[in-house]
Amino acid sequence: MVNMWSDFAARIYGFDGMLPRTLSDLTIRPGQVAHDYIIGNRVKYYGPLGYFFLTLTVYLLLASLLEVDLVNFMMQTNPSNVEEQGGGVQEVVREITRWTIDNMRSISFFITLFTVFFTWLLFKKSRYNFVETGALVFFTTGHFMWVSIVLIVVYKMSGLVLDSFYLLLASMAFMIYAFVNFYSHLSKWKIIVRGIFVHILSYTVLAFVIIGATIYRISTDKALYEKIRPSNNKPKVEQSPAVK
Repeated sequence: MVNMWSDFAARIYGFDGMLPRTLSDLTIRPGQVAHDYIIGNRVKYYGPLGYFFLTLTVYLLLASLLEVDLVNFMMQTNPSNVEEQGGGVQEVVREITRWTIDNMRSISFFITLFTVFFTWLLFKKSRYNFVETGALVFFTTGHFMWVSIVLIVVYKMSGLVLDSFYLLLASMAFMIYAFVNFYSHLSKWKIIVRGIFVHILSYTVLAFVIIGATIYRISTDKALYEKIRPSNNKPKVEQSPAVK
């Protein structure tokens, strides 16, 4: 029984050194980790998809254990000032945010696939196919989730939040760093430029998908439509005390 538990812990939790090695090497040389995994070294590191969903699970589990309201947390990190909008718009944004959190694993996977596709497209002349490109992107995206995990702890302890725009820039920088560490068929500056375009294309297409889905959802739901009607969303104006 003891041996069985040790084997289980070693395989699942990485007590045999797999998890610590994956953490340290992805921080220092993410591209090399993806390369080693692609060429067949499957016992040295966690698999990219497994690692991706592991960090997502840790994020959601930690938020639950710390009793952090992820809806409020995500709305506070959003650069758009929703509080200036009417109550109906605020309610719709809150509902969308809650739905996003409830389906975070599926949505995160779907969003990451956009990055995989455009990375494969812009670096198509490399020797890596779509699935191999996915190993790099899922490794890198999953590893950056640790930053969000730290931010959850900081938020719980101090109430401080980081604007999601800066988090996006940091995520982009780490992904491009991984590209430079992974690809060798282009110069470093060409890889950086293409990496920037990968993110521009990914988020542009994603924005259109989100806008289209939101418009469709609102157009088919009268209750949501009523909530965002201008007549139901007049900004609150503080009234001056009556002069006697």
